[in-house]
Amino acid sequence: MKNFKPSTFTKFVFSVLALALSGCSTTKHVTEGDVAANDTESTLIAYQSAPSNYKKGTLVKECEESMTKAEGALKSIASRGASERNFANTQLAFELALSELSDETAGLTFMKYVTPNSQLREDSGACEEKLSQYLVEVFTRPQLYAALKAVVPGKEEEKVLHKEMLLAFEENGLKLPQEKLDQVRELMKEMSSKSNEFSKNLNNDTSFVLLSAEELKGLPESVMSRLEKRDGKLVVTMKYADFIPAMENVEDEQIRKKLIETYNTRAAVENTKLLEENLLLRQKTAKILGFKSWADYRLQKRMAKNTKNVWNMINGLKSKLSIRNQKDLNLLLEEKRKHTTNPKAKLEPWDLAFYVNRIKRQTYSIDDEVVRSYFPKDVVVEGIFEIYSTLLGVEFEKVKGAAVWSSLVDLYRIKDKESKSTIAYFMADLYPREGKYGHAAAFTLINGRLLDGVYNKPVSAMVTNFTPPSKDRPSLLSHDEVETFFHEFGHIMHQTLTRAPYASLSGTSVARDFVEAPSQMLEDWVWDKQMLKKISRHYKTGESLPDDLIERMLQGRDFNRGYHYTRQLMLGTLDMTLHTASGAVDSRKVHDQLYKEIIGLDPIKGGAFSAGFGHLMGGYDAGYYGYIWSEVYAADMFTRFEKAGLLDSKTGLSYRKNILEPGKMKDALALATEFLGRVPNQKAFFKKLGIRQ
Repeated sequence: MKNFKPSTFTKFVFSVLALALSGCSTTKHVTEGDVAANDTESTLIAYQSAPSNYKKGTLVKECEESMTKAEGALKSIASRGASERNFANTQLAFELALSELSDETAGLTFMKYVTPNSQLREDSGACEEKLSQYLVEVFTRPQLYAALKAVVPGKEEEKVLHKEMLLAFEENGLKLPQEKLDQVRELMKEMSSKSNEFSKNLNNDTSFVLLSAEELKGLPESVMSRLEKRDGKLVVTMKYADFIPAMENVEDEQIRKKLIETYNTRAAVENTKLLEENLLLRQKTAKILGFKSWADYRLQKRMAKNTKNVWNMINGLKSKLSIRNQKDLNLLLEEKRKHTTNPKAKLEPWDLAFYVNRIKRQTYSIDDEVVRSYFPKDVVVEGIFEIYSTLLGVEFEKVKGAAVWSSLVDLYRIKDKESKSTIAYFMADLYPREGKYGHAAAFTLINGRLLDGVYNKPVSAMVTNFTPPSKDRPSLLSHDEVETFFHEFGHIMHQTLTRAPYASLSGTSVARDFVEAPSQMLEDWVWDKQMLKKISRHYKTGESLPDDLIERMLQGRDFNRGYHYTRQLMLGTLDMTLHTASGAVDSRKVHDQLYKEIIGLDPIKGGAFSAGFGHLMGGYDAGYYGYIWSEVYAADMFTRFEKAGLLDSKTGLSYRKNILEPGKMKDALALATEFLGRVPNQKAFFKKLGIRQ
């Protein structure tokens, strides 16, 4: 769900791949087929292939060397005389210096999220810390700001880059007196450090619950059989592949309660402290920069523009969704009382997933385990590739023998269907493991950009935590996981099919409250009968999803939608409440009050949900509302495909050209308007929610 674009990929990460992408070489040319055998070409290939051989500090050293090189280029730009300054040697030179730093370090910082080697994760985190501190320094330098400001851009694309560059500096206080600028710089560094620590704590969390087979009664055998055994019991981790099936199926209410309490207290003490400290630092920073709140500061470059518009959206939807949400909760409560034979039973947070799953089975005859058997991962991937290929005019080819950080990671080449030329690469890391990022995200590793007249081929990585294969079964995806695949792969396409000339404006660098829209739109493909037939094949019989099961799935689609969107609204409200507050904030108390008020249930006692809510510290601060905001555009854009057909290549190529390729070279509203041929509206979104305007 989360879309990452780290500001910084390395000459050492996948350097063999980088050679193929850019046509340049640091030592000698190596073909992709040599990747597995050649562990001397790249330090990090050795890290990936044999992480046990990794030597502490190696990655940090490479990280520091890249920053030193970038520093030399930036000093040269700042020292250039005014009379000889122009777009190429100042503005473009600055863009190129940071682009190279990005291409040389994003893979190093990426290791923190995926490598199974704890020392390598630690060094990757140290690199991320050093890099984030360095970039704060860069964007608070008056000499660089003055140099860039003095440039007069000529072409329209140069003007766009010039405007965005100056804004990046001004957001960091470059219009302030030196004393206040120094304060902002130190505050930004401190906030960055705390955010990195917050993320590290979640990635390294190993919380689990040890349970007997009897206590896990109801959990499908396919899940039970792959759980780790310890001291005669089974280990249920807080990774999605374990936690979600348990919450949906375990009969014992007290066991579900124990699981959700464990999940909601991951890194509770340390992360609650880090979050609340950062909230105060953000308030202080916003005030120095001249904004009423951190939310006002963050919203200035987004589609929403200000907090008033966000609150108007939230409050407008809150009343409209409350009736639907209460209807959903009443159905779940009725089912619980029937199931427990207790007419006074109360609905609790740990009941929601269980009774949603129970009603799906009983009312719509949808058994998630039966549905899952039709979605072997390889079949889903093949079907998705076929769909995206038809729509976007591309082809996908697995690269054999690639050195990667896990044997279960695949590398793919993306080719333009018409020219047959390679245009990008991406990696798929789909299964959970210890130390890995715990949610779903798309990471930009090499940015698309124009370099010496040739387009630098982008590289991205899709990181998820889908159901892994077991001894007797391949990886079988739930329908929710298939939907997540479509969503995250939409981000991959946005990152890799970009044609923006500048790295800082390419791919998913669009406004934060629009970035989810292209991927949210693509989720609708997994609710179409024809598409479901394409991406399904029973792992034993080879048959696609039967028509009657598809019909039941479509009938049940609307069930619980009121709760789903109400929860999204609650999370957006939590985020905005925290970032419009003044003074010290009790994040647990704020969450619990909003949960009770908006969701309508009592919160989990002693819970610390916000400590595990990575979005608050991972780039979506004062931005979580964007998931609903962008869905308005997603629903509207989907109407073009509804009319033309979900496999209409003409519409797909228009989507590629008008939505995916431009990056931030155009305003998000302009992108949607050009694709739709009209100004976007909310009609399709409200229709989807069953709400009258």
